[in-house]
Amino acid sequence: MSIHSDPEIACILQLAFGRIVPTSTIPLGAHERGAAFKLHDPDLPPQVLLLHYPPHQQARAFRAFTVMRALHRHGFPVPAVYYLGWGFATGDVLLLTDYVEGRGDEGQVHAFFARVGISFAETLAQLHDLPWDDLPDLAVLPLRYSLTELGVEIRRLGTPELLYTLDWIMAHLNAVIEEPYTVLHGEYTLANVLAVRTQIVAVQNWENAVLGDRRMDVGYASAALGTYGLAISNQFVDAYEAVAGHVEGRTFWEVYGALRLLTRLTAHLAKVSPEEMTATQDQVWPIWRGLLDFIEARAGLEL
Repeated sequence: MSIHSDPEIACILQLAFGRIVPTSTIPLGAHERGAAFKLHDPDLPPQVLLLHYPPHQQARAFRAFTVMRALHRHGFPVPAVYYLGWGFATGDVLLLTDYVEGRGDEGQVHAFFARVGISFAETLAQLHDLPWDDLPDLAVLPLRYSLTELGVEIRRLGTPELLYTLDWIMAHLNAVIEEPYTVLHGEYTLANVLAVRTQIVAVQNWENAVLGDRRMDVGYASAALGTYGLAISNQFVDAYEAVAGHVEGRTFWEVYGALRLLTRLTAHLAKVSPEEMTATQDQVWPIWRGLLDFIEARAGLEL
């Protein structure tokens, strides 16, 4: 236990908490990012996490900071945030939050969902039920604007399955009437939550939070789960609707969510070097095929 050896980190902790803080390092798992510390001061949070954002991502860092502060005040399960600033040594944007201990999916999606699936769905419903009128401004993401950006990327990639699915989306777009906007996580998946036993204790990674139609979150989460089979997706939808009510026009939003995920996968593959392509394709292919199967089952397409 000592003052942190990195003067920048020691200074950040002093700025956040108003005094010099004795610390010790917490080892992080392979899938965790940032640096974590125990704070040896009974009047301060027991553990904190310091996240680094490159300078070009400062807007994303500020969005995460703003949303997490607001949600924490409303009792929503997000880590408390203590500091947002710039590091002189690295030039990075730095975000200091609680370090929350819990279990993630750890590559065992079915087992994790079997344990926390109901809480996972109920937590999303809780988010969508929060009144945002008295909370900080967030970017608004209308469906048509989001779809325009996605369409540009899909046409750039030129993948037939993406183009065919985009045509289906455009053919059904005029029938969609957007619901009143609420706060969205933007990428609500099992990979972005931590749980203790059967309860979600922290939702992480709020860099893409916006105001929009709640069905954008629902469709994205359902499609991400649908990668592993329709049964797990159906269980999520049933649990969400049990507390949040019927999701009108759900199929459109699920196909749209799957298309967003497929586009990200394709864009990622386009950047992979030839030397790494075979190994990357072996990892990506089951997810790719699972998303196509999900779209086929939901929309009746043949991809």
